[in-house]
Amino acid sequence: MQEGEDHKTKGRKNVKHTLINAGDITCASNTKVGPSHSDDKENKLYSDDAENWNKSPVGSQSPSLSPRKTGREKSDEVSTSAHLKISKHYSSKTFNSTLSIPGQKLTESDSSALEVESMVEVKLPNNAIVYGVIRWIGIPEGHDSLWAGIELDYELNNASDGTFEKNRYFCCEQNKATFIPLRNCKPDARFSSNVLKEVVNSPVPASVKTIQDNLAVQEDVPPVREAEALQLMKGRMKGIQGHHNSCYLDSTIFSLFAFTTVVDSILHMPGGHDEKIQRVLREDIVNPLRKTGVVNADKVTKLRKLLGCDTFISAEKDPEEFINILLHEVLAVDPLLKIRSGQKIQESYCYQIILERDEKLTVPTVQLLLERSFLSCDLKFEEIPSCLLIQMPRFGKEFKMFPKIMPSLELDITDLLSNTLRQCFICGEVAEYECAQCLLDPTLNPGAIKQYCFTCNKQVHFHKERKDHQFRKFPYPRDISARSPFPQHRMELFAVLCIETSHYVSFVKYGPSKHSWLFFDSMADRIGDENIPEITDCPQIGDYLLMSEDKLAYTDLKQLDGFAKRLFCDAYMCMYQSPRMCLYK
Repeated sequence: MQEGEDHKTKGRKNVKHTLINAGDITCASNTKVGPSHSDDKENKLYSDDAENWNKSPVGSQSPSLSPRKTGREKSDEVSTSAHLKISKHYSSKTFNSTLSIPGQKLTESDSSALEVESMVEVKLPNNAIVYGVIRWIGIPEGHDSLWAGIELDYELNNASDGTFEKNRYFCCEQNKATFIPLRNCKPDARFSSNVLKEVVNSPVPASVKTIQDNLAVQEDVPPVREAEALQLMKGRMKGIQGHHNSCYLDSTIFSLFAFTTVVDSILHMPGGHDEKIQRVLREDIVNPLRKTGVVNADKVTKLRKLLGCDTFISAEKDPEEFINILLHEVLAVDPLLKIRSGQKIQESYCYQIILERDEKLTVPTVQLLLERSFLSCDLKFEEIPSCLLIQMPRFGKEFKMFPKIMPSLELDITDLLSNTLRQCFICGEVAEYECAQCLLDPTLNPGAIKQYCFTCNKQVHFHKERKDHQFRKFPYPRDISARSPFPQHRMELFAVLCIETSHYVSFVKYGPSKHSWLFFDSMADRIGDENIPEITDCPQIGDYLLMSEDKLAYTDLKQLDGFAKRLFCDAYMCMYQSPRMCLYK
């Protein structure tokens, strides 16, 4: 086997009463559904696709928008002492404005242009750098200078939930709040870099070994913007250079980090088992990729050697194997998915679609496959995931279950959430029952999840052909008076990993435009002993993904564009991100 042919296909089976408007509900859990407290600034962020794509200020470079959950509930019981009134006064103004503080005059040098909702970094006594968002600024009781209350990205020992010296200044999760003098806060350097991208113009450099061999970028670089993507990324010797069966890792890292921040938190999260691996991933691979558009194979080999398993150095692997060992074994990251099965909560990093083969399905969508898999296994998302990695169904080790699969550009998971408001399929009122057998009923819009209110469920199953259906009642938040339309929870497709002849490649969306698609192959060509990675723009993919399933089903494979054929026929893993939840995770 040559190095360019580096993988066998594998198919594993991982296996108080409140009255609000339903339109205000934005989150679901197994305990409650509550109203959203997001402000106008956050709502505006979601209103424009062009502003949505890089889902945090990493992409937008806006210092006023927080990448964390700005809508987190604030206590109504917060102290109304003088120092708190001062903090409220500052919450809507910058420190460069002319504000007065009892006993102290505010000057330009005091302000440092920081305000509530500014992203900052703080050096701890042990010299570790932590990051967070300013939630409160003022003079604490017993002090005579400005302090900042910061909600941290991650939990720290001895941190609080928004209290300081027995006074509450804001609310957040336990062990995620710290208070320090404002003068000790600095703007978050991860998001302040406006890097001038370097471009390698020659088709293939004379010596492959000269490509950024010793480059390590310590400053954090934001994802590549849509307007810069083609100039920086397109061409030969672009992306991550493959070496010795590394295509599973190359395509996964490129897809997860090149153009989105959905899992950027793992690059900085403290507490992992091996911070060296985290540093190598961040400074030797992700940052150089975003800054220069290319990563040498030596850097990837360095990462593979640190993963703690000899088989990762040269053996063939699957993307989910790399994701699981990196996130779970090495970085100790919380699982991306929490899925309820009966009374148990299962946690995982990827979801393998499991279902029986249906000959009637010629070109299923990922939406349909996911819904069928969840219904057949009686599963529900316990919480809205920020990142959803879905493995396509296969049977055996080498065979695809469907000759073509249509990746859904948008994934609606509303009806797959546990304990959330769902709409009756017939009348639109609050649903209480669902029926997996009705899913395939040709007279009831086959394919859509069938859920009913009490009255409609009774009428539908009174029919003689449906009397034997085993419908079930599901829990929903009863302490909420709701009106339709109910909130919808959708996720966006940002990458598709494909496999053909034991080799992984990826299609990656680099912006909100429907034509913003790139194709990445870490071993597209070979010169001597070196693989040549290549990135190709394929805007036609956007048009193909808007085709109907029926039209695609009757389209001869020979008539398909080469890229489209590879996308539809070889899809292995589809990657989705939540426009809202990736701000919070």
